[in-house]
Amino acid sequence: MEIRPLAAKVTANGAGNKTTVGNAQTVYICATADDLITNVTTGFTFQMHENQAIVLQKDKLDEVHAGTATTHFTKIAYPRG
Repeated sequence: MEIRPLAAKVTANGAGNKTTVGNAQTVYICATADDLITNVTTGFTFQMHENQAIVLQKDKLDEVHAGTATTHFTKIAYPRG
């Protein structure tokens, strides 16, 4: 997979630290420990396992957070061509 990072990674551990990840629509999420990811806006949650990485598609203003500080969120884009 080829991605283009658009900003520095952020952590968002807990609902008090929720973030839009810079109004990102595409977010690279890397969990270094088991963690629960929550999209506060939609109410959707999913589990990530230790050393797992995924790409999340969301609306720009959707706020997300993880359960711990061991999960990192990075605003990304997919290069074309």
